[in-house]
Amino acid sequence: MQTILDILKLAGGFRPTLYLKIENPPYMALVIEATPEPGPMGLPALSVAHYGEQNGDLMRDPEMCFELCLPFGSKAYLDPFYWLC
Repeated sequence: MQTILDILKLAGGFRPTLYLKIENPPYMALVIEATPEPGPMGLPALSVAHYGEQNGDLMRDPEMCFELCLPFGSKAYLDPFYWLC
């Protein structure tokens, strides 16, 4: 999860319109994007998934969703709340 936080930092931080696609052939593309709705605790949420194509359709495999926690005076961390394998 620290790697995702490092990528977010390099991309300029979290924003509601965040969409990052990281290509790394021959592996599937990694997509990190802000979700339109907050997570279960009301905090900003991120979807992190590998995307590939199957029969012309985009497929995510697997997907995980995290809340972005920014405690005052502490390091940011990700709290997972959804995963689909």
